[in-house]
Amino acid sequence: EFHERSLQADFGLALALDVRRALRPDLRLLIMSATLHIPDVSRFLGEGTPIVEASGRLYPVETIFLPLRTRFPRLAEQVAAGIRRACAEHDGSILAFLPGEGEIRACAEILSAPHSLPDGVDLRPLYAALPRARQDEALRPCVAGRRKVVLATSIAESSLTIEGISCVVDSGFARVSRFSPATGMSHLETIRISRDRADQRTGRAGRLGNGYCYRLW
Repeated sequence: EFHERSLQADFGLALALDVRRALRPDLRLLIMSATLHIPDVSRFLGEGTPIVEASGRLYPVETIFLPLRTRFPRLAEQVAAGIRRACAEHDGSILAFLPGEGEIRACAEILSAPHSLPDGVDLRPLYAALPRARQDEALRPCVAGRRKVVLATSIAESSLTIEGISCVVDSGFARVSRFSPATGMSHLETIRISRDRADQRTGRAGRLGNGYCYRLW
């Protein structure tokens, strides 16, 4: 599954091609993607590589842009304000994308304040360091009559599906590992996401029916 270009995905494809060339000429490779520019990949694999298109079932998603506001200095505050607006304007559960654990914890603290969220809304953080039981809470369907707000990192873009989501709040940022030749070490860097990743996040609101995506830019 090749959703977005990355060093890891490119390297994995190169290794698979090397294995086929040197060890397993009978190996068949099928590259699947909803957002990738397929003709480029087809040319890379060689002349005559077939392209198979399948129409997925994705409902329309309305995009609402919420420009960053100076009265909210922190990104977590911006996302919390977007979540509160989404809760007020739409029914259903909400998936919010933040760069990492620090922003998720800060946003959860803001939304845990009294009267910050409407009655019947459960707050569910989701990041790798959480205990498995709490991660399962974020993925599990809501009890009848309730909805949830899931605060997640980029892992919720494509690696897993959260049931019941009809609205997305996208901060527009992600945290990635970058190698520095100067130090010989990798470090985490917060970056603006690309357009295809933004589209991937938006699509999470259109799995069950018509959805909404609030973009904070």
